[in-house]
Order: sequence, then C-alpha cells, then structure tokens
Amino acid sequence: MMTDDEARKALEDLTIKHLKETPDFDSLIEIIRDNKRPGLPVRGILESMRHHRKTEYTQHDKDIIEELIYLYG
Repeated sequence: MMTDDEARKALEDLTIKHLKETPDFDSLIEIIRDNKRPGLPVRGILESMRHHRKTEYTQHDKDIIEELIYLYG
C-alpha cells in the first residue's frame, strides 16, 4: 500500500503523462503538490484525463489508478 507521499507522486506522474498539454495542467499540479489539502483529488484528475488524454492507460497506470481510488475514493 502506498504512503501519502508515494500516492501524491504517483498522481503527479499520471497527470504529467496524460494531461501535460491541457489548459488546466498547472493548476492540477499545484493542487496535487499542496500538502495542506486533505486527501488527493483523484476523481477530479481522472475525470480530466477522461476528457483530455490522448494515449491509452498502460497496465501499470491502471494498477496505480486502482490503488489511488482505493486509498482516496
């Protein structure tokens, strides 16, 4: 199971990989990096990916997403 820091890094990596070219990229990264926020915006990031990503998820991406959803709902 991931620690909070590992989860934050994993979500940031997914965001960079799939949402780098989107207009809200910078604000999403700021939100993920903000340690003062309780939890992580996993559902919001996934919703943004659903609308904007251009590549398919790898199995590794799917495994990370599944764990993030389990941890942060």
